[in-house]
Amino acid sequence: MIRTFLLILCAATSVFAVSAGLVVAQGGGSLGLDDVLDAVKTDARLTAEINDELKKNDLKAEAVICTGFRHGNQWTELSGARASPYECDIGKRSLTIEAGRVYLDAKGKPLGDMKKANKKRADSFKESNFRWTWKPVK
Repeated sequence: MIRTFLLILCAATSVFAVSAGLVVAQGGGSLGLDDVLDAVKTDARLTAEINDELKKNDLKAEAVICTGFRHGNQWTELSGARASPYECDIGKRSLTIEAGRVYLDAKGKPLGDMKKANKKRADSFKESNFRWTWKPVK
């Protein structure tokens, strides 16, 4: 009887976790500004603005912690991978970066954006069309 109760309890807990989004949650995750710089390296103007802000504040990129979107575990190959939007506090200013994103399969074939891409086949993604805003740190 106790064994049956434990099996039912375990099953109910699993159902609750999935329905509450605990198992497949997507959210924010931390990453270094050096990783963000690598992600946005194709935009020379954005990269220059970030480097200017670092210089003004006598900071190094590896010392600044940012947040970014974290892919949930429904993304078979990308679970935990960080993507835009990125948010970084650099000195007295906060930077928010958004981008367009296209997912690719293992052979590099485009699968579409986040809504269209097959989460089980997506192997990588490319970000482009960066848009950013600076605000004072709260």
